[in-house]
Amino acid sequence: MKKSLRSYVRAQGAVCAVLNAVLNPAIAWIGNRQMAFVPLSGLVIDTIITCIVLSLLVSLFVTPATQREFRAGRLTGSDTDFVGRGVLAHFPKKAWSLGLLIGIVAAIVIAPLMFAAFRMLGSRGLPFLGFIILKILYTAALGFAVTRWVILRQMLYCQAQVNAEEPVRKQRAS
Repeated sequence: MKKSLRSYVRAQGAVCAVLNAVLNPAIAWIGNRQMAFVPLSGLVIDTIITCIVLSLLVSLFVTPATQREFRAGRLTGSDTDFVGRGVLAHFPKKAWSLGLLIGIVAAIVIAPLMFAAFRMLGSRGLPFLGFIILKILYTAALGFAVTRWVILRQMLYCQAQVNAEEPVRKQRAS
């Protein structure tokens, strides 16, 4: 049974968002439950590390699954038209380098924005419960976004492979 790319992205993104909203705060709680307050510097460092590790792991899990679905014919590549030849087309196709790049870009964007927002609000950090709630919210959103970007990048790669193989198939058939 074929799945549309949009429904596949939504389903995989939702699963990843829920997993990250549960696992990331749980890991933070296990490692830091004795803390009463998380200073702004700790929030920024945790955000940078989380962005990179989360993106890398998501890419390592999502890339082979997406390619497997496409090759098995269960995922249609026709919906890739809305992606076009945008920025994602220039990203690496290998899972580890794609995840690492997305993670670094996410860290470069999210950490300074978080720092600036806290500074503008006059906050020097968060109580531990606030840190856990923040972690639930941003890791769920980041997990969904990274899953989407990885799937779309892999679909561009899979579609390019099919397009490259098409002339060879036509030549063999004639």
